[in-house]
Amino acid sequence: MGDGRRATGWRLVRTAVAGVVAGVVLVGGVWAGVVAGPGAPFADRGALPDRAGDPSDPPVGASAGLDGPAEGAGAEAGGPEVGHGLLVGVAKTSIAPRPEDHGGRWETDPKACRTLDVGILERLGSHPEDIAHLVDTGSPWPENPNCIYQGGFGLGPMNPVRAFDTELGLWVRALAVSDGTYTIVLAVVDGEGWLWDYARKCARCGAKQIGADLGAELGIDPAGIVVAATHSHASPDFIGGWGFVPDWYMTQVADSIRSTIRDAVHAMEPAVVEVGESQARRLNRERRDTYHSAEEQQMGWLRAYVPTGEGPRVIATMGAYAAHPVTKGTNDGVAHPDWVGEFEKGVEDRFGGMGFHFMTGLGNMSPAGDVAAGLVDSIPDVGRGRVVTVPDVSAVRRTWLQPVTNVPLTALGLPGFFDRRFQTVPSTVSVGKGEMAPCVSASLVSVEVPAAVLRIGADTVITTGPGELFSNLTNTIKERTPERFTMSLSQANDALGYIPQSFELNPVGQQGLGFLLSGFLIVNYEDSYAVDRCFGDAVLHHTMEMIRG
Repeated sequence: MGDGRRATGWRLVRTAVAGVVAGVVLVGGVWAGVVAGPGAPFADRGALPDRAGDPSDPPVGASAGLDGPAEGAGAEAGGPEVGHGLLVGVAKTSIAPRPEDHGGRWETDPKACRTLDVGILERLGSHPEDIAHLVDTGSPWPENPNCIYQGGFGLGPMNPVRAFDTELGLWVRALAVSDGTYTIVLAVVDGEGWLWDYARKCARCGAKQIGADLGAELGIDPAGIVVAATHSHASPDFIGGWGFVPDWYMTQVADSIRSTIRDAVHAMEPAVVEVGESQARRLNRERRDTYHSAEEQQMGWLRAYVPTGEGPRVIATMGAYAAHPVTKGTNDGVAHPDWVGEFEKGVEDRFGGMGFHFMTGLGNMSPAGDVAAGLVDSIPDVGRGRVVTVPDVSAVRRTWLQPVTNVPLTALGLPGFFDRRFQTVPSTVSVGKGEMAPCVSASLVSVEVPAAVLRIGADTVITTGPGELFSNLTNTIKERTPERFTMSLSQANDALGYIPQSFELNPVGQQGLGFLLSGFLIVNYEDSYAVDRCFGDAVLHHTMEMIRG
């Protein structure tokens, strides 16, 4: 979700009101039939062992790792010692639709792809033909089920995809890093989001099931497998919030995620891994409508390469930065990876190897200037980062039941207007810095959500958040993490709306008024897409507990 909100303000007013009306009709009659029963969340895997850095290390500056030659840069090629015991592999797979391979059909004529009819929300439950559509297609949206829709603008099926960009393409990319014993994998999909647990689509498509299945197949800990999304608004919607996702296409992309992760793990080879942090203050801006907030001003980066007699052979360059990918708009119906794809292509052209990008605290961050080119230019030359010399890779993941107190979103989520599994299980959270004034919330409706912490060597931590984390949250994680380099990823292992902290969220706006005039009149637009006022506090609480041990 992002800056497209201002162009669709009045349409959202009607949608929000209709959603509340639909909730009154739907919750009683549809709840029991579509909400899954309680599932056992993953057990707390405990805390990661402490890996404090060298106390003699100098403080991190504006461009960390740029002062003097890189450690270990003169390592010889040819043996495991080349990467100080680390192995790295990459892979990518196109997600351009292949209906012929999956027995489906892709409708590319926008005129044949229906867009949102608000009346469907008000009629559902009283018109048998609408109920029949829900049963037949698995989606209440009344559109053509052969259409693919872009995500992130407005609500409901608005922008059908008529073609896919052929210059940059849209992909699943995966980066695997191992110390020979423990392996982590960071996969990212060119899509608006990818959910932890789908309610109906492709029973084992969620990040939860993909991690469990591949963990067992490959003999690696599922806690170290991350499935993230770029959140490009011109890319396909994989959560169902902007239209039906064809079954064949959902299966194609889920299969691509699995095969790409496998390929990355099987491609691992000894490599040097270096990390750093670059200032990128001018390339994003905060966008809250009623108060000032702080940007996340740094881009974290990681690079893997193999030294050779002819110079370094780069395997991968990964960036982690916060700025909504909305520079292409709807792109006239052509699916596009936005500035993220341009960044990935830019680092590939400059360094070689494969490019990656993961979003960090983007919930309240919009792009500014030429984001892709600016970020590419900010990364130093090969060998100028801080080399990871400790061959130690690990991960820990925790899940919990988060109360869902946003009435309009619950009214849309329970009957399947977006395909996330909700549970009719009571839950309570009480989280905060201490016991003086915790954020407390409770609900009869819950959603299982994950957070994870991954470590590479003694200096680098990667955290994951299950939606659009706000920059104050990710900045706090960076500030409170003892490791030198921290990348706090958003839209990772889930895509459950905006995630501000409680002090940033207006409870009135959360109940639908944030839709009104796109948030200009009363409150912030983003508040209406937050499932609970304590969600951000809970994410921060659990992340910090895992980091601290």
